[in-house]
Amino acid sequence: MQGYGLSAPSARRRSAPEDSGVVFKRESVTERLKELDVVLALLRRYADKTPADLQADLALRWIVERGLLAGATLIFDVADHILAAHFTLYPQTYRESLERLRDRGVISPSLWEKMATFAGLRNILAHEYMTIDIPKVHRQFLRALETFPQFQREVQEWLDREGKGHGDK
Repeated sequence: MQGYGLSAPSARRRSAPEDSGVVFKRESVTERLKELDVVLALLRRYADKTPADLQADLALRWIVERGLLAGATLIFDVADHILAAHFTLYPQTYRESLERLRDRGVISPSLWEKMATFAGLRNILAHEYMTIDIPKVHRQFLRALETFPQFQREVQEWLDREGKGHGDK
């Protein structure tokens, strides 16, 4: 499986200075969307698993949880880059990142509604792993199989509209 050599946003959100000069790089976004394909390919192998399967098999549960965490991290990394470099926005929370993408027309309101809970899930998987609700993780897992590809499509459509095929803003 490919790398995860991409920089991931930290759990604690940071504000960039007004003159940060972040440059929009289309290839940075497309790299992460491609890496999300890798994550999705692995997660799809386990689409038939039940909450009981996850409860009974710790290795399986870790695969699903790590896949969800990796996918969510890639999504929020894409969101952060688009918002900072294209819109000069620096949201303080993951949920706010998705809201700003919605507000700026990068993702649809219907996708935002489906994805709003991923912000909290990412933090739970990263920081509260001792108290994970397995049925909830399973529901989010099944939702991710639908929403992660939709996120890819909508961001790619936005890139095509905004960039007209050019590399940087």
